[in-house]
Amino acid sequence: MKLKLWCVVGFSALMWSCGTTKETVKAPSAIKVGVDLVNVTNDQVKVTVTPPAIGSSEVTYYMAKIIPGTYAIADYGRYISEVKAFDSKGNVLEVANKDVNSWEIKDAQKLHHITYLVDDTFDNEGVSHFVSADSETIFSPAGTNILADKNFVLNMSGFVGYFSEMLEYPYQVTVTHPENLLGSSALVDQNSKNDVDSFYTSRFAELVDSPIMYAAPDVSTFNYNDMEVLLSMYSPKNTSITSKVFLPDLKKIIVAQKNYMGEANNTKKYAVLNYITSFEKDDAKGIGALEHNYSTVGVFLETMKSNDLVDVISHEFFHTLTPLHIHSKEIQYFDFNDPKMSEHLWMYEGITEYFAQHFQVYEGLIDEAAFLATMMKKIKISYGYNDHLSFIEMSKNVLDGKMQVQYANVYQKGALMGMCLDIIIREQSNGERSLMDVMAELAKMYGPGKAFDDEELIPVFVKLTYPEVGEFINDYIVNGSPIDYDAYLGRMGITRAKMPVADPLVFLKGGKPYIGLDQISGKIIAVVPDDKNAFFNAMGIEQGDILLEMNGTEFDSSNLQKTLMMGYDLQEGAPMTIKVERGGEIMELKGNVVLNYSEGEGYRFTDTSKKALKDAWLKGGEYYKIKGTP
Repeated sequence: MKLKLWCVVGFSALMWSCGTTKETVKAPSAIKVGVDLVNVTNDQVKVTVTPPAIGSSEVTYYMAKIIPGTYAIADYGRYISEVKAFDSKGNVLEVANKDVNSWEIKDAQKLHHITYLVDDTFDNEGVSHFVSADSETIFSPAGTNILADKNFVLNMSGFVGYFSEMLEYPYQVTVTHPENLLGSSALVDQNSKNDVDSFYTSRFAELVDSPIMYAAPDVSTFNYNDMEVLLSMYSPKNTSITSKVFLPDLKKIIVAQKNYMGEANNTKKYAVLNYITSFEKDDAKGIGALEHNYSTVGVFLETMKSNDLVDVISHEFFHTLTPLHIHSKEIQYFDFNDPKMSEHLWMYEGITEYFAQHFQVYEGLIDEAAFLATMMKKIKISYGYNDHLSFIEMSKNVLDGKMQVQYANVYQKGALMGMCLDIIIREQSNGERSLMDVMAELAKMYGPGKAFDDEELIPVFVKLTYPEVGEFINDYIVNGSPIDYDAYLGRMGITRAKMPVADPLVFLKGGKPYIGLDQISGKIIAVVPDDKNAFFNAMGIEQGDILLEMNGTEFDSSNLQKTLMMGYDLQEGAPMTIKVERGGEIMELKGNVVLNYSEGEGYRFTDTSKKALKDAWLKGGEYYKIKGTP
């Protein structure tokens, strides 16, 4: 999962395989679930769960305590109320609430169905009475939304649980919904009615791995190389954020990723479900995404830009390789209430994040300078974490509070580890092999239905590569020694150098704000104390201009953080229109983005004797094969 700069805690990470399980259970029939999105009362949804016949006198119904991906206790049971059990005649059976996530049902042999009400998590992010001492606010892309007749985000872990001893039973889920709302998912709807959808999954893990979003239809699709991609958007206010607008950029990156992965990807359908939050008190606050094997749920601000989508999906789509095709038994047989964590976050998240950056330069979507600038940024951020920490120990103990605060380094040092491994493999093979080649071999060895023992992976990985790879893994991944990144990049003829570095925010320069809140009008105004802000100069923004809109998005004076982030991570040269009020006159200032730069450290290619090796590393993709090396 990619997380933008201002996100709350929680990152997406490994999910689970939907393949063959350790022990096949011959269920007489599926667990049937009914979700009523029509009769919503007090912002709650009623769920009915009907299990197959139960032979024991007691059974426990569980909601997930945790799901792979956020590495924090979720306690979805916090959002469940009025749990009731009934026999076939409608008589009430005794239910005992054992803890926040479990309900024990007496006379279970008589049980016909249970019912309960579900509150959504978006409305309650940060509301104290929903947060227990051991639980955290659920990261929005892993959460749920209930907005009657408008939008429902169904991360199924927030709506459906499992019965003891029935974790491997199939599920038949029927969703009754307003006819004007369309359900988007990687799952296939088996019901032809316009207001009823029916979905089948082979087990609970697959159900949790299959989010659905209901909203007024805003869905676009494309097909490439035997794969269907679906993009669904919910954006109630910003009419410029539509699936049609963002589809070309999504197609560009996924086509490039498919080319980059080659035979390592055989995904048939992939769904991207995007929710645009108002960032108000009762709306989602966690900006980012949670990947699943065949889909991703993204939460974005109303200021969403194409590069926001690129940043997120570039990472999430690579999870179709790992952990879908390459994963340990801890993931295959994940325990949703008492999990044992895998030790290989360096691969699940670190290598995934490296691929998310490398494919862009390899396939010609960005230039070498942009890629190297990203790697330098990751190096600097990584030094804010414990640079002597074993990633193996961190992964195994990531639920421990002391380790949780180090988790985000998988997207920094973890990605840099992936870069170094790729460099070693490239150098040892004279540019003929890559880290992606090795991952593709692992995918063939294992696949969705075959999990490995945790301790098995590293010896296999080393056997497929070179002794130096084993030395690197032992020194830096297992033992946690600091890495000399300059030395590894030097093998590709790249050296550290002083150079201009783009500031991330155009409304700040040198820590000085260039916007403020006018105390009289209560509106956002331009503050121009000097002529050093290149963005303001290029756009012609003047002191005292009342800032109204930026590329069609209104400046919100009630949320200064949101307003400040409107100027975050803009693309140099992108077209820009800013509507201002100046001297009582409404004006549109049009131009192209010019970023502010400060002197900083970066990387440059300097050793021409290494050009062939460097080009094999950074310029080997489909773009360069067709166009030729620029």
